[in-house]
Amino acid sequence: MKKSGLGLFLYILLTMDEKSQIIYMQTRLTRLAAERWKMSIPQVATLFEEKGVYHYIAKMWDLFHVEGDLAVLDDVKQYLDAKGATCG
Repeated sequence: MKKSGLGLFLYILLTMDEKSQIIYMQTRLTRLAAERWKMSIPQVATLFEEKGVYHYIAKMWDLFHVEGDLAVLDDVKQYLDAKGATCG
């Protein structure tokens, strides 16, 4: 059966291994943070790298993968606030 659109997206997502799904989430959150916080993607990527957000997302994967991106981004914002970072 030929898959397209949402079906193809769900098929790809569900067949990805955990490491690929974590990278996919890290990428989505970088883009979402840039949009919401009015920052460039390189600025967000640098902030996430410097403050350990990518590692934090991987560490919290078991919890984050059942939440929506906006809820995870709110958690990441609290994590960054606790580290004294300026964003959003």
